[in-house]
Amino acid sequence: MPLAVRADPAPARRFSAWAVGPWVLLLFAALGFVQYLRHAEYIYLAATLLVIVACAGCILRQAWARPALQVLAVLLAVWALASGVLMLQQWGDFDTARQHALAQPQLGEVALWMIARAERTWQVGLALKAAAIPLLLWLAWQLGRPTVRVQFRSRPR
Repeated sequence: MPLAVRADPAPARRFSAWAVGPWVLLLFAALGFVQYLRHAEYIYLAATLLVIVACAGCILRQAWARPALQVLAVLLAVWALASGVLMLQQWGDFDTARQHALAQPQLGEVALWMIARAERTWQVGLALKAAAIPLLLWLAWQLGRPTVRVQFRSRPR
């Protein structure tokens, strides 16, 4: 059986900074998918699956995925902003918890260690949200640019 070879080789893709965005978003969505599956949070699981499908379609340069990921990136940026504001409202809660732990000596150093660890986790989460907002908005903007739009192909009929 003869081997089928394309007569016209596909042109090589140039590096595009926007193309890294769907990969990073895919990795975070996969991590979220595992966490939501583990905790049986099915609404978030479905939303994460939607992001995974849109990212995969965007990575494969499918035309339907570009506007879908553009909308999802804006929605995720809004969600990160809203949840970041809610997190900022807990700013003084760690000091309050530390004062309560110090007032009860039977709790010991373990309580202070747990509070410090929770505060570091809170700080990292807040920093990730702060970094994600401009990056997601930048990705949505890039996906709307005409130079990026022509890089996507529609499905063959």
